[in-house]
Amino acid sequence: MLFGLPYYLILVIPLAGSLFVPVVGRFNEKLRDWTPAILMGITMALCWSLILDLGTTTMPHYEWLNLPGLYVPFEMLLDPLSIIMAILSSTLCFLIYVYSTEYMAHDEDRDRFHFLMLLFGGGMLTLVLSNNLLIAFIGWEIMGICSYGLIGFWNDKRNKPEVDPLGYEQTNPLLQFETEGEQNTHSGTKAFIVTRVGDALMLGGILLLFTFSGSFLFTDLADPTNGWWSTMAGWGLLVPALLLIFAGAIGKSAQAPLQIWLPEAMAGPTAVSALIHAATMVKAGVYMSARFLVTIVDATTTTAVPEHVAGYVPLQALGIEMAISFFIIVAVIGAITAFMTATMGMVSNELKQVLAFSTLSQLGYMILALGTSGILALDGHFEHAYLSGVLHVVAHGAFKALLFLAAGGVIHSVHTKYMSNMGGLKGYMKWTYRVMLIGVLALAGIPPMSGFWSKDSIIEYTYELATHSTVGIFLFVLAVGAAACTIFYSIRLMGMVFHGPRPEHHDEEHHEEPHDPGPAMMVPLFILAAFTVIAFAVFPLIQQIAINDTHTWAEILVEMIMVKITMPGLVPFAITIGALLLGGIPAYMMYIKNADTPNTRILEKGVLRKVYTFLQHRWYINEFYYWLVNKFLRFADLWRTKVDEKIIDGIDYKSADAAIAISTKVRWFDDNVIDGFAEGISTSAVEASEAGKKSQTGLINDYVGVVIFGIGLMVLVALLSWGVI
Repeated sequence: MLFGLPYYLILVIPLAGSLFVPVVGRFNEKLRDWTPAILMGITMALCWSLILDLGTTTMPHYEWLNLPGLYVPFEMLLDPLSIIMAILSSTLCFLIYVYSTEYMAHDEDRDRFHFLMLLFGGGMLTLVLSNNLLIAFIGWEIMGICSYGLIGFWNDKRNKPEVDPLGYEQTNPLLQFETEGEQNTHSGTKAFIVTRVGDALMLGGILLLFTFSGSFLFTDLADPTNGWWSTMAGWGLLVPALLLIFAGAIGKSAQAPLQIWLPEAMAGPTAVSALIHAATMVKAGVYMSARFLVTIVDATTTTAVPEHVAGYVPLQALGIEMAISFFIIVAVIGAITAFMTATMGMVSNELKQVLAFSTLSQLGYMILALGTSGILALDGHFEHAYLSGVLHVVAHGAFKALLFLAAGGVIHSVHTKYMSNMGGLKGYMKWTYRVMLIGVLALAGIPPMSGFWSKDSIIEYTYELATHSTVGIFLFVLAVGAAACTIFYSIRLMGMVFHGPRPEHHDEEHHEEPHDPGPAMMVPLFILAAFTVIAFAVFPLIQQIAINDTHTWAEILVEMIMVKITMPGLVPFAITIGALLLGGIPAYMMYIKNADTPNTRILEKGVLRKVYTFLQHRWYINEFYYWLVNKFLRFADLWRTKVDEKIIDGIDYKSADAAIAISTKVRWFDDNVIDGFAEGISTSAVEASEAGKKSQTGLINDYVGVVIFGIGLMVLVALLSWGVI
């Protein structure tokens, strides 16, 4: 690493540094605001220097747990996936922390904010750089608690929540809030509880793997000679164990059916939203899925295993159904999430929530890519399908951070989060408009922006799968459909925010014109926008690192271009372009060309209105969960009033009354019978004792008389027994 420094500094600097943020704030508030950015900047430089350690076989090793029968070291994993993720996370965290210095400049509780933000970044780096599943899980949980604190950060706001002008009346009492702080607290709690469901299942999967492998280290799990794979497959526990771990990824990366928490996670400051969506948290689930994909492929390779190794069963020997069933489930969940959440984004009116739905959809693409690559691994096509997912993680991290930070500038300037209250900002926020347009084009997959190269590659591999698989057809159709929906809500967002007339009532209310943010907020946007534009030139370098491609940069770049315009890649590319036109043209006509009336295009009746309502209610999935929770709470309340209080408590009270009555009778019996009998006996004994005392005269003549009488009596009895008398 850089300057030969210890590797663990990459983790110690943000984790331990977060504790010093409030201390620094006691002396200098300005320095306190910049401390997270400075510390993460140092961490970022160290992460970039890890490129020099690529190909190292020796892992940085430190003793952690050394118990009898259990030795668990702390090792840092320096393979291409972990290094790429560490560089991406640290770089995005650094830019977001710089942005936060201006965005949060007037907040009164910046100690807590900066502490949690820096700890958040440290948790992500702990996850991606750890070779130990337990240490990785600790980083995983650090992010969980930080997300809870940051999503509900503004929990003390006492104003009423802003009303969505295009929203619908909320009937569930669990979703009715008196203050914005109450709503924010609910959002943070919701994120924490939903992700805990996946985390609990994931921990069970980790322990199950340890039971059969005897190790928590990824490198041991990837060792083909370990034999855990074949043993678990023989017991029928392989797929269940992997699904348990994948459940954690479903929760963290908000995949169906646990996608419900992420849209509400927008309650926190925009810098938090950018951190969650671009650099940490939701990327953690994708990383863990990719990590186990690589581990599984390495563990089942047949080339590195001697034939004499006992207990080893190659992937092909396990049966095709068992081998691919896990990857099919992963791919299907990713495809469904990508399409379903993209349709939700088409009707949302909240600016950051549209971006949240887009994150859900793009995460679905990443999970789809990993699942598809796992299926294709059986045919030897693992690397490039896997690479498409890794590239989309990188591309999405940059343009989603760009979009969220730009959206934060818009909301910061116009004081509303609803797009129908915006409009006409293109002339006021020119630079924000330009950088956000770049981000939207990348999100929509318009060439040559970064999102085009990665997302189109994912669609290409689903098409390859579709040519010889029914499930591949399903995946390909959903992927293309999600692309059409994506460009629709992307253009809709730009039209509603930057085009059309400017609502006058907001300008009058705040007495100021919208304007671009200051340098601390704009410079990170320019950097992210520049990368989004030139990413196509960087992707060949990432390909060389990620899959150890030996081709030159120029050869890879040429191949990237040629695969789009030659067979067989031309077919999915043409279909994708058709989907972009199908979704883009109507959106342009409705929200940009006719931007003066963007919200009156849906009729009040008919099929289109029903579809609109269905999507606005988010397929009723979120409401279904709340309906279940509300029913459970009502059942619990009914149980309390009807059963617990009237029956169970009634039985308790009656039992107590009966016990009291019985004890009263017993007490009377004890006092009057038992105690009376005992007292009578004791009185008689005392009287007999007194009588005995009187017979003791102390005179020798009396005692001699008694003895003679006794002897005479004994003689008389003897004579009677002998028959003398």
